[in-house]
Amino acid sequence: MEGTVFGERRRPLIARELLKRVTIVWVLLAILLTVSGLPAIVGHRFVDGDDILRLLEVRDWLAGQSWFDVTQYRIAPPDGTAMHWTRLVDIPLAFVTILFAPFVGMGPAEHVAAVLVPLITLFFVLLLIGRMSWRLFDEESTGLSCLVAAMALPLLHQLRPMRIDHHGWQVVCGLVAVNALMGREPKRSGWVAGFAMAVWLAISLEALPMIAVIMGIALARWLRCWEQRAWLVSMLQSIFVGSALIYVATRGFAMTSYCDAMSPMQLAALGIVAIGATGLGRVSQRPNVFVFLVLGTVGLAAVAAALQIAPQCTSGAFADLDPITRDMWLANVRESRAIWEQLPSTGLQIALPPLVALFVSLGLAARTGAWVHRWHLEYAVLLAAALVLACLVGRAGAFAAALAAVPLGYQLKQWLRAIRNLHRPGKQAMAAVGIIAALLPTLPLTVLMLATPSNAAPPHTNADATPCEMGPALTAIGDRPRNLLAPIDLGPQILLESPHRVVATAHHRAGKAISDNMRAYIEPADAAHAIIAKRKVDYVMVCASLPEFTVYRQAGRDGLVDGLLRGNTPDWLQPVQTADEGVLLWKVVG
Repeated sequence: MEGTVFGERRRPLIARELLKRVTIVWVLLAILLTVSGLPAIVGHRFVDGDDILRLLEVRDWLAGQSWFDVTQYRIAPPDGTAMHWTRLVDIPLAFVTILFAPFVGMGPAEHVAAVLVPLITLFFVLLLIGRMSWRLFDEESTGLSCLVAAMALPLLHQLRPMRIDHHGWQVVCGLVAVNALMGREPKRSGWVAGFAMAVWLAISLEALPMIAVIMGIALARWLRCWEQRAWLVSMLQSIFVGSALIYVATRGFAMTSYCDAMSPMQLAALGIVAIGATGLGRVSQRPNVFVFLVLGTVGLAAVAAALQIAPQCTSGAFADLDPITRDMWLANVRESRAIWEQLPSTGLQIALPPLVALFVSLGLAARTGAWVHRWHLEYAVLLAAALVLACLVGRAGAFAAALAAVPLGYQLKQWLRAIRNLHRPGKQAMAAVGIIAALLPTLPLTVLMLATPSNAAPPHTNADATPCEMGPALTAIGDRPRNLLAPIDLGPQILLESPHRVVATAHHRAGKAISDNMRAYIEPADAAHAIIAKRKVDYVMVCASLPEFTVYRQAGRDGLVDGLLRGNTPDWLQPVQTADEGVLLWKVVG
């Protein structure tokens, strides 16, 4: 019976045929992504500000900034802004940069790294997806699973050239953990899964919900069979030891606890849970109720200890953000919004393929027996959890798409076989459309939209607006480092292209600076002048075509930016002529 290979025979960790099939798909996809992304690559255009800040982190490190210091000193000067990111993600970027620098120079080497590292990450993702399909099904399903991943837009968004932020590596860590769940030796596989999850947590605490689900599966195995307790015990031991080692290696022995990144607070909680599970795992078999009571008590103790160390975290990681920052910036970050707040095409692509994959996994569970049946049920749980998270936070759709590729590859094989058995071209065409709608739901929607004439303009756009080309404005300021009040969305680009400093960028650790940045644009001239003086701003920059300024003008009628765009310039600002009208510039003279 198909779908029982994994349960009936062993396969090597990485087989030659597996590598061959994965590599073929990867090479074709890498070429396609590079060619389609050529304008962005040639134009040095990154996907968003996080990618630019990641590059700047690497650049500063290679220029001599401490490995342990991830502060961006040109954001909210003079103290700067300590980023919550880990150095782990900087390593591959730095490695490729150093590798190519002797041949092309540092600047071009950075550019090579920005293209190659996402594609390397893509290879690991395809390999991990292919390995699961290889062990569960057969060679044909393996290639098709990789092909399904190649059509998953939420996944490719995080793995295309110039996308060098950490989201692709999060997918890799999650897939390593799920691959480890397929292992035959609970202790060794549990340690592999736990260490992968430790890296995942070091990259972002957003991993916590999926890690909790993986731990829940390990707990279910324990409750089903006492001899399987090594799964959960080993995972908890590994995730604690791995997290502690990573923390010391990347943060040193700093004892400050943060709510948004791995720190002593989270390490203490992990340590308590790991010790409690280890002790419970050493006793003789006990009723499931006893296991629940002990682990529940240990969990409560861990939470209590964490909040005792960092009581400020009881209200969440963003509790100290100014309401204006939370409402006007954080609430409008599209990738972190729920599926019903996304564009319909985006929502469909995020939700539909994982939903189909969920039903496929449940169907496989119904048609298989023994432990393969249990595996497909566990995989269905993982898919359901990933789908729920993707519906709540759009950027989580990448991991859901990666998980969905495995059962969808198997199902695609069945669909293609059924199409071959249909002898009427009309039925074959209808079946093919159905497959496309399941795997690429945005394609039929796009065709429908193109076929339906509409005079409605897209929201937040202005066809007559001049684009925000900052080069002429930065040239007018000169090479001497200055403090700029600039749009937070353009802040990273300014830091990349010039030696200047900005009041804020769209990163929550700069919450107070973001608030000052917004209020300086929104408040009346006198109040804005006080903020600008406090921040020692030398120049004020405005780009009217940015949606950011539409929000500011709506929030602050008769505010500074509203007045500037209507021609009312206060006497403490002096207009600066630039070679481009898209970005307006004023020098602070009083």
